[in-house]
Amino acid sequence: MSTKSMAYDNPTYTSRNSESMGEIGGAATTQYAKFCAFTASLAFAAQMTVTTAGTATTHAVTFSKISGTATTALATATLGTAAAGSTFNVPLSTAAGGVTMNQGDLLVAITGADATGKVALSYEAAPQPGANVTA
Repeated sequence: MSTKSMAYDNPTYTSRNSESMGEIGGAATTQYAKFCAFTASLAFAAQMTVTTAGTATTHAVTFSKISGTATTALATATLGTAAAGSTFNVPLSTAAGGVTMNQGDLLVAITGADATGKVALSYEAAPQPGANVTA
């Protein structure tokens, strides 16, 4: 297969995608929801819906970007004891345009000390304009 890049205004680059990561949680201080960028991308937010309420008021999920051996903290969402069905939208960057990711970079969600709370998680992302995609 080959790769191609298209005009900056091609729908491939102007549409946002939702990458569903399934349910995360159930173990304290564990990495979950590892998303690998398939091309140069922009990550905008994480969307979470509580599926099992946490038992600690400090229950939280932290998001980081891993690029090679470098880890960059992006955001933390404190969920506390939010009831099942509660939703949280977590911007991954305060800068306009989202978090820049190179091909192969990872987004990860890391649970806090609560081993009970669980959430369903998806990431909002899009290829960077002009990024190579598989032809």
